[in-house]
Amino acid sequence: MKATVYIGLACSWCDRVKTLLKDNDYEIEEIMVNKTILEEIQTKYDTTIRTVPQVVIDGALIGGFAEVRAMMRGINSINKV
Repeated sequence: MKATVYIGLACSWCDRVKTLLKDNDYEIEEIMVNKTILEEIQTKYDTTIRTVPQVVIDGALIGGFAEVRAMMRGINSINKV
């Protein structure tokens, strides 16, 4: 499984989401966010992005750490809760 993680400088949440993804057997591609990349992401996913990290899995924008953690809990929990 692969995930693209859009990161910023000295971002502790970026480090946390990368660890979470690695712990769940994801191969990670890291991309440092700049103005051009941010505009491309916002256009592609038709949303406003104000924070990093932003995670894309299987072409879908998942979101930041909290959204990825919630997705992982759903995958790993018995009742998908």
